[in-house]
Amino acid sequence: MQMFKQLFQKSNKNSLERGRQRIRRVGLTGITTLAVKGVFTLAGFVAIPLTAKYLETERFGLWLILGSLLSWIGIADLGLANSLTNALATADAKEDKQIAQEAVSSAFYLMLLIALILFILFLIIYPSISWERVFNIKLSPAKQEMGISVFICWILFIIRLPLSIPSRIYGACQEGYLYQIWSAVGSLISLVSLILAIHIHANLPLLIIAGFGTLLIGDVLSTIHLFCFQRKWLTPKCKYFNLLQCKWLLKTGIQFWIAQVSAILIFQTDLIIVSQMFGLSEVASYGITLRLFSLVGYTLGSFIIGLWPAYSEADARGDYLWISHTFKMSIFISFTWSACAGMLLIIFSPQLVTLLVNKEAVPDVSLLFAMLLTTVLFTVAQCVAMLVNGLGELRLQTILAPVSAISNIVLSLYLGHLIGVSGVALSTGICILLFSLGFSGSDIINRLKSRINSVNHL
Repeated sequence: MQMFKQLFQKSNKNSLERGRQRIRRVGLTGITTLAVKGVFTLAGFVAIPLTAKYLETERFGLWLILGSLLSWIGIADLGLANSLTNALATADAKEDKQIAQEAVSSAFYLMLLIALILFILFLIIYPSISWERVFNIKLSPAKQEMGISVFICWILFIIRLPLSIPSRIYGACQEGYLYQIWSAVGSLISLVSLILAIHIHANLPLLIIAGFGTLLIGDVLSTIHLFCFQRKWLTPKCKYFNLLQCKWLLKTGIQFWIAQVSAILIFQTDLIIVSQMFGLSEVASYGITLRLFSLVGYTLGSFIIGLWPAYSEADARGDYLWISHTFKMSIFISFTWSACAGMLLIIFSPQLVTLLVNKEAVPDVSLLFAMLLTTVLFTVAQCVAMLVNGLGELRLQTILAPVSAISNIVLSLYLGHLIGVSGVALSTGICILLFSLGFSGSDIINRLKSRINSVNHL
C-alpha cells in the first residue's frame, strides 16, 4: 500500500512539473512572438513609406497586392501544417520518435507534391491570363513589370510551402520562440535588402525579391538549425514516408482547412461589405478602427496560440485536470485583458485615429462599442479554438465554421441596412457568440468533462 502511495505522489509531482514547464514554454513563446512581431511591424513602418514614395501609386498598389499573396500560404497546404502540429505533440507526449519521423516526412513529401501541382497549374494558366486586366493596371511602367512580378511572387509562394514545416515542428515541441528568433532575422535582412534595392533604383521584380524573397532566409536558417543541429533525427527521409500517416494528416488537415477558409470569410469580408453598402468614405473609418481593436486580440493571441500544442501533449498523457485549469485561466485572462484594453481604446481612439489618419475618419460611438463587444468575444473564442484544436475535436467545427461564415455575411448585410456601419461589426460578434462560443464552446467543454470523468473512473 505504501508503495502505491509513493508511486501516486511521484506521478502527481511529475504531472505538476510538466504543467509548469508547459506554461513556461507558452509564456516564452508569447513574449518572443510579441518581440518579433514588434520588429516586423517596425520594419513595415520603415518599408511602406520608402516603397510608396519610390514606386508611386499603381506600382505600390501592385506591391501590396502581391505581398498579401504570400500571407495566404496557410490555405494552400490543405491544413497539413496544422494537422502536423497535433501529430507531433502527441508523439512528443508518447516519446515515440518513429511516429514523429513518419509524420514529418509524410507531411514534407505531401507538401512537395502540392507545390509541384500548383507550379504545373500555374505554368498552364499563366500565359493565357491578362494580368493587366486582373489587377486593373493602366500605366505603362506597371504593365511592363506585371508578368514577371506575378511569376516571381508565385515561385516564392510555392517555395514557402515546404519551408512552413519547421515552424510547425518548433510549435508542436513548444519551442515556437526559436522559430520566432529566425523569423526576426529574416525580417531584418528583408528590410536592409529592400533599402539597398531602392538605393540602386531596382525595378519592381527585384524589389519583390529583395523585400519578400529575403524573408525566406529566416525560414531557411530555421530549417538548417532544426534538421542539422537541434533535431537531426526528424530530417525528412523517403524511408519514413507512411501512407497511413498521410491519410490521417490529410483527413485532419482538411478539417483545419475548412475552418481556415471560413475564418477568412468571417474576418476578411467586413471592409468589402462596408465599401459596397456605405461607400469608400466609410472604409477608412471602419478599417482603422478594426486595425486598432485587432491589436488587442493580436497581443493576447501571441500567448494563446502556444496552448494548442500544450493541450495536445497533455491530452496524450491524460493530464485533463491541467487542461481544465489552464483553459479556465485563459478564458479569465482573455476576457479581463480584452475588456480593459478595449475600454481604453474607446476612450483614446478619437485621438489615435486623428493622429494616424484624420478627423474625418474618427469612428462613431456605436461602432466603437460594437468593435469592443466583438473583440471581447473573439479573444475568448480564441481560447475555445485552441482547446478544440489541441484535443483534435474538429468534426463539429468543420460543420459550424462554414455556417458561421455564411451567416456572418447575411447578418452583416441585414444589420448594416438596419442600424448602419456598426451593424457590420456587430454581426461578427453575434456569429462568434452563437457558433464559436455557443455550439462549439459547449460541445468541447462537455467532451473535456467526459474525458476527465473517464480518467476518474479508472
